Amino acid sequence: MASNQAERIVLLPIQPRFARSIMTGEKKVEFRKVRFRNEVSHVVVYASSPVQKILGYFEVAYMDEGSPKELWSRYSAVAGMFQDEFEAYYASATRGIAIGIGNICALRNPVPLRTLGASLTAPQGFVYLADEPFQVIRRYS
Repeated sequence: MASNQAERIVLLPIQPRFARSIMTGEKKVEFRKVRFRNEVSHVVVYASSPVQKILGYFEVAYMDEGSPKELWSRYSAVAGMFQDEFEAYYASATRGIAIGIGNICALRNPVPLRTLGASLTAPQGFVYLADEPFQVIRRYS
């Protein structure tokens, strides 16, 4: 991946159940409350506690913005979650983002975050990754 791709890759912490569903292809869209400021090409899937490992990554197929009601209407069939979970997540939000999951690359063996460097910590929302850490992840696929 060329260096002009910097900040087009994000590390996204996702609850383990949903992270696994993404990696198996069952969950075809990931919901967020905030849009990335940059155009994103890939999402690195970090399964949050108690797993705390990178499971793989996926290509971003599309980004769609709308009210929670609109997003549920469009994506409930591929959301990989129950409506009550979706509504609880967006309880105080008026807008949301649907990230379409494109090609998926699951790692053969999930890796701890420290594999990408000692200074990287699990983000609350997301963090942009440079090309070098992404290339490290790709070597594990």
